Amino acid sequence: MTTPNRDQVVSLLGEIQDPELHRGLNELHMVRNLSVEGSKVTVTVALTVPNSASRPYYLEVIPAKIRNAFPHTKVDVDFVVLSEDERLALSESMRKDSPSPMAGSDSKTRVIAIGSGKGGVGKSTTAVNLAASLAKGGYSVGLLDADVWGFSVPRMLGIYEKPSVLGDLIVPPEMFGVKVVSIGLFTSEENPVMWRGPMLHKALQQFLEDVHWGDPDYLLLDLPPGTGDVAMSIAQFIPGAAMITVTTPQAVAEKVAQRAAFMAEKTGLKPTGVIENMSYFTCDHGTRYELFGRGGGETLAQRLRVPLLGQIPMDPNLMEFADKGAPIVLQAPDSAVAQAYDLCAKELVNLLQPKPKAKKRISLPLGGN
Repeated sequence: MTTPNRDQVVSLLGEIQDPELHRGLNELHMVRNLSVEGSKVTVTVALTVPNSASRPYYLEVIPAKIRNAFPHTKVDVDFVVLSEDERLALSESMRKDSPSPMAGSDSKTRVIAIGSGKGGVGKSTTAVNLAASLAKGGYSVGLLDADVWGFSVPRMLGIYEKPSVLGDLIVPPEMFGVKVVSIGLFTSEENPVMWRGPMLHKALQQFLEDVHWGDPDYLLLDLPPGTGDVAMSIAQFIPGAAMITVTTPQAVAEKVAQRAAFMAEKTGLKPTGVIENMSYFTCDHGTRYELFGRGGGETLAQRLRVPLLGQIPMDPNLMEFADKGAPIVLQAPDSAVAQAYDLCAKELVNLLQPKPKAKKRISLPLGGN
């Protein structure tokens, strides 16, 4: 019977990532004590807070990881909780290693705003499915729900727990490979958010600067419809960010979306593409109906001199999956809607390739004894 030595256990623990912070246990110095006595291993792990969601994860994953390599090993996992000073130190370390993905010459994140001229055109649904499709394609993705008054992203992704907080750093929850921050994670769905310009500006700044996004390939921003304070604040925080405009085939919607796109361009955002939603409906007999007319997306793309990334058909399943917190690109990947969203995501990647990133230096030593 082969028994592990300390170095082998250290190496195995280094392959385990914290489910909230998304970094290795050794890199975070979260292993506070390790005892290896023959076939018995005892590991003490530090938690950020007493009721951390990581606790049941570690109780399952650490023994499984070690026993997979050494089947006859008895593994005990104990826990301690970080002190306030330790949480602040961890927060500062994470800020230093993963700066805010705000635009700049040294930014390694593609920031993409998803906007529309009016509500009800499927902007948030598009943002969620684009994010899920990009994550499905292997890219690291963040999604900021900047639609402060009409937040819906948490429900569409099935996220209901509040983010963890380390000092003054917000750790976003993750679902389907997408990290998410929304005002909806800090208030109930029934509670109206009655904020004016200065409060909106400050909240958006905090969501950009005080959230541990982790240097993602893409950060998508779900903007509120129209040409109000939020869009102008985003343009101020992230000048030069890409802008995808969502519209429907209807001429009225196209004209309103055009105004929003022109406003975004004047404030420093860069119109990059158009997605036409609700383009058509195909009945069970295969007949195609263009319920809202045709041509709105193509006309808008021509006016903005940007490509039409895709045309999304209508499908009742899209609404049902969104209400259940499951993006259709994951739940029904062979559907026409999912394939249309996947095509939009691929076109987006072709236009905005991920920026190269330097490999992170990983710290291997264990904390404690």
